[in-house]
Amino acid sequence: MGLFSAFSKQRTPRGFSLQHRYYDEKKAKMESLRAAREGQPLSASENRREELRSAWASKRTTHAKGSSARGPLMLILILGALAFIVLRYLAIPHVL
Repeated sequence: MGLFSAFSKQRTPRGFSLQHRYYDEKKAKMESLRAAREGQPLSASENRREELRSAWASKRTTHAKGSSARGPLMLILILGALAFIVLRYLAIPHVL
């Protein structure tokens, strides 16, 4: 009987425990403060900071799309118009 009872009891598997090699105390403190603050309403200065951050982010994405494609085209058109005016009206007429 002792032989069968030894096989019927299985050991529970050991769990996996990952030990981090680097611990950033400042980052951990900021995360804990952020987690504690999420349940509370933002103060006036924090609210203003979030509004500015979102406004700057929206301006960055909008600015990068539109003006970069039109800049060289407008420069070429302006230079072409100036060259036409100079050659058409300011050039010395040829004498025949």
